[in-house]
Amino acid sequence: MTINIISLAMNAAVLICFGALLLISANWEHIIGAPSTAPTNSVGGIGGGDATIGHSFQKVEYLRRLETSSQPSPATTPNPTPIPQIATTLKPTSSRRPSRPTSSPRTSRPTSNPNTQRPTRNPITQRPTKKPTAAPTERPTMSPTVKPTLSTPIEPLVLANASYFNFNTTEGSQFGPSAWGQVDVSNSYWREFGFDTNQCDDRRVMQSPIDVCTAPERHCLEWHETRPNEGNFTFTDQYMSKQILPNKLHLRVARRIANVTIPPSFDFAAIGSKALDLLNIDVKFPSEHTVCGRQFDGEMQYYFFHPVKLAFVAVAWLFEAKVDNPVNVHMQRLIDEFQELYDVNEEICRHESPSALDDAVQDGHRKLPVLSRWNPFHRDIRKTIHFWGYTGSLTEPPCAGKTMWRIMDVPVQISMNQLDQMQNILFNNRDSRTCAFTSNHYRGSVARPINNPLPYYKCTRQDYKSDLERKLCGRRGCAVPFGTFLDPWVPPIVDVTAPPSMAPSEYPT
Repeated sequence: MTINIISLAMNAAVLICFGALLLISANWEHIIGAPSTAPTNSVGGIGGGDATIGHSFQKVEYLRRLETSSQPSPATTPNPTPIPQIATTLKPTSSRRPSRPTSSPRTSRPTSNPNTQRPTRNPITQRPTKKPTAAPTERPTMSPTVKPTLSTPIEPLVLANASYFNFNTTEGSQFGPSAWGQVDVSNSYWREFGFDTNQCDDRRVMQSPIDVCTAPERHCLEWHETRPNEGNFTFTDQYMSKQILPNKLHLRVARRIANVTIPPSFDFAAIGSKALDLLNIDVKFPSEHTVCGRQFDGEMQYYFFHPVKLAFVAVAWLFEAKVDNPVNVHMQRLIDEFQELYDVNEEICRHESPSALDDAVQDGHRKLPVLSRWNPFHRDIRKTIHFWGYTGSLTEPPCAGKTMWRIMDVPVQISMNQLDQMQNILFNNRDSRTCAFTSNHYRGSVARPINNPLPYYKCTRQDYKSDLERKLCGRRGCAVPFGTFLDPWVPPIVDVTAPPSMAPSEYPT
């Protein structure tokens, strides 16, 4: 009995010692991080020891490693499911090879990070364009336009052409009006009429242009209106050749051939000739002549030659452009002829072959239909039969004297766009051979400066009436005055009343 009790006590002590050893062995593996290699039996025990204790320690190890290896990242799995905590507190372990769970709870990843979506495209910003959107057109159009940008002529350092001159009025200019006396005129257009000598510095020559106003010094010399004949010429190179020259738009009229061609002509009074043929038309900007100090937008000059007096007769029509002026349809036909020449030069300089230009619409510019003739004395130009008259000179080299000027006293009305179009043609034209700008303007002007005053006279309605009005109402005219072609009367720019005029000009009541 005693032996049995002792035997039981010894067995119990052995079991207690064996359990303690197992407990110490399990804790040591956790400390050193060695994986358990003891095979498990079918019941879940370890190495023939107590199955319950071995299973408990395996479960603790599994759960601890599961917590360490499968902890989700906050950046990928927000709000992860917490792992249940074990009551037994264990020291953290590290393993050479983290165990992977046989299964893990599924987590749904967000399709995009919240509140961090990038814009699908860059925000639209208004960057400045390479070219201004409202740049000056190359050619003024019939719609409201911006003032054309003018070319900037550069004075040559070495004069390659002795006939070159410009309108630079600054002091010391080598080619401006003060130096025109040095210009070679031996090959100028005016040589055809015997003027091959430069007279710009000749003090014996009364130089033009001048300012005319309300104080004439002579009586009117005419006793009837200047009587026009439009001739039978059309806008063809055979009869009227167009040129864009450095200082003017130039329309040259073919000379008369008996019984074949009839150029436009004027029958002037008081110059000793029945009718003189029109030689050429020059258009310049701004006006060269002024009226009481006022310079107009442009001047169109008609030139005739007196074969007996060997002198020119020049008729000047002043241009007036206003914002509310309608298009002068008859003038537009002349403008279109120069526009076509300008366009051909532009096409060549853009490395394009010249082609027939559209007769309908070109870059917003409307070209009017070509008619059989162009009348230089049309009612849209010739709105008056009265003028200021004086004897002066040509307004460009050779500055030939004895030129009999007629400055018409009612300006030609044109639209602002027509003025812009003509200025653009003259100032921005290119030489089709070199593509260099041809204009010799100075600050948008090809007008010779006003010269010293000269004696002038003024013809008014008191001196003569139009032929049609005299035919209708007699020599004294009608009670209600008419203009040219029996059109409504148009008052002159200024009313000349000072002596030696016969009386104030009459106006309709």
